[in-house]
Amino acid sequence: MPTQPSKNLDTFPNPHPGRDYIIEIESPEFTCLCPKTGQPDFATLNLEYVPDRLCVELKSLKLYIWSYRHEGHFHEDVTNRILSDLVAVTQPRYMRLRAKFNVRGGLYTTVEVVHRQSDWNRPPPPPADIPREVQTLPGKEPLAGTAAKTPAAPVAPVSKTRSPVPLIVPDVPAATAPKPRNPVPLTLPDAPVTPASKPRSPVPLTEPDAPAATERSASNRFRMLRRNRRSDPPPIVEPPPIEETIIEPPPPEPVVRKDGLYIGIDLGTTGCRAIAVDDSGTVKAEMSAPIATPARNNEQVTQDPTVWWKAVCGCLENLLKQIDPARVRALAVDGTSGTLLLTDDKGNPVTPAIMYNDQRSVEQANKIATLASANSGAQGAGSSLSKLLWLHERKLDKRAKHALHQSDWISGRLTGRFGHSDYNNCLKLGFDAEKMDWPKWLNKLGLNVEMLPEVHVPGEMLGTISADIAKKFGLPADTQVLAGTTDGVAAFLAAGATEPGHAVTVLGTTLVLKLLSEKPVFSREHGIYSHRLGKYWLAGGASNSGGAVLLQYFKVAQMQEMTPLLDPENFTELDYYPLPDIGERFPINNPEMMPRLEPLPGNSITFFQGMLEGIARIEAQGYELLKKLGAPAITTVYTAGGGAKNPAWERIRERILQVEMEKARSGHAAYGSALLAAGIVTKIYQ
Repeated sequence: MPTQPSKNLDTFPNPHPGRDYIIEIESPEFTCLCPKTGQPDFATLNLEYVPDRLCVELKSLKLYIWSYRHEGHFHEDVTNRILSDLVAVTQPRYMRLRAKFNVRGGLYTTVEVVHRQSDWNRPPPPPADIPREVQTLPGKEPLAGTAAKTPAAPVAPVSKTRSPVPLIVPDVPAATAPKPRNPVPLTLPDAPVTPASKPRSPVPLTEPDAPAATERSASNRFRMLRRNRRSDPPPIVEPPPIEETIIEPPPPEPVVRKDGLYIGIDLGTTGCRAIAVDDSGTVKAEMSAPIATPARNNEQVTQDPTVWWKAVCGCLENLLKQIDPARVRALAVDGTSGTLLLTDDKGNPVTPAIMYNDQRSVEQANKIATLASANSGAQGAGSSLSKLLWLHERKLDKRAKHALHQSDWISGRLTGRFGHSDYNNCLKLGFDAEKMDWPKWLNKLGLNVEMLPEVHVPGEMLGTISADIAKKFGLPADTQVLAGTTDGVAAFLAAGATEPGHAVTVLGTTLVLKLLSEKPVFSREHGIYSHRLGKYWLAGGASNSGGAVLLQYFKVAQMQEMTPLLDPENFTELDYYPLPDIGERFPINNPEMMPRLEPLPGNSITFFQGMLEGIARIEAQGYELLKKLGAPAITTVYTAGGGAKNPAWERIRERILQVEMEKARSGHAAYGSALLAAGIVTKIYQ
């Protein structure tokens, strides 16, 4: 983790998600600058929240708070900004931030902001007869009306065991009974609370007037420390704050929200698919739209990114006709791995999208290979980093602000915020998913590293949809957009594999192999890399072979007609290595490799079966290579993609792989992204 100020907030899973409990955090040293004078402003931040799935990690929070030290902000803006960022990463059931700024110009300012999930109800107050303990500073008297605490021995005070008191979210006072805001008293009542007493809250919104002798408030955290310090200097008495009466509105009535729906969007080479699921992962609606085939010019393969957005809009518009848009809570997007485009600060493309199978950057890939570590995923001409270096060397990145992948750009179009990605897509851009950081050797390439995106965990909240998107599609304004992943990882999530040794083969435009492993596997020589998936790794690679080469020779209707005529129990003995063009990535990493589709048989049916056998042998060669390099042996293979619908091909693969074949839970990567949006798969791999 960095030791410099950082705007990155890390999280960890809530250890008790089934219970409502409050976490209180105090930061007494917050500093920012006055945007008018440039002078420092100091404040104490009091944060309390009821976590849902995630809790904020404290060191990252400290570095985050530190990052405001040299920034100019108005009090009201910075308090809301901090709460918004915390809500974005933790998605709590309830969160309140209270920023109490030090006196400036004779004025005290306190800003308090609150977030509450619309479907979350506060727990009931605790019983009034629960005994409570008094804690007082040495030499101080308890508040009037409370019993004094008796020390256990003269040599050292021994505190009593604190009776558990359920934590509750404090009630907001009604507008008809405003109370002046006063400092929180140092001591708490020790005697049993009478029926007229209010339940104790972690940091009450308003407090009753304290006697004149009551000292200025201190946090619970520091009471225990100060109680044992006999030589405390006299407290500094600050001038009394200007007293104001704050009339707070009554709490809103809780909104009962219907069961949520979650949408996954998958962007492929020639099509887009969107799937909506409910909380259990049941598919509720599905829609697809075509995408124009990428333009090819020798080794260069490009696509206009606006056709992606057009396809996404078409999918969403038709999908939302089948479901109630008001029920949609979150979306996640996956896209092809290694596809790259550059945009300006507003997300407008300044270059065409360079596709994953573009081979123009062989020279740049060789340069990267001399600097990158052996376990870097940025190896080869198929990496997005080599494409970025190719653009940089031709000064085509001068107007660019962001280097983005396919799903990054679509997510940005949905939120209106660009420059964000996930650690699966960024693997081929050079991101180190083991250390969760950008490696230092990237600086030696001479790139503008400011273009690199901020990296998130797949499933982490990027933000909510923009107002324009909410209006365009009729979605709730608080619909979340979560960090997505690559199409290969999404297809793995959709298949249902859960244990090391489970593998997923995607028979799509390309042939993608993913094998769940307890450790990462990398091999620059063979084009093997590993995607992180919670505590596991997805070892594998992507071959250029697959459906694309089949479509060069046959139409879909022709393949459907020939499939019943195939003879999977008898191999053709044709030694084919089907490729759509020159160049292969995995299991042979050779950009100069030529397709092998000879000799030609006397009929199309035999030729078709020979190609299917050749792709199956590439699949078997890939899994055998992964095992040799340290991945587990395959125990079960799930099949996804369009080729999974071909029963003859499944039998051919079963005979060649000699392993149990399972139907994927879903053959669509969009389903995996929908599960990611719903938070279902996150629980499986943690």
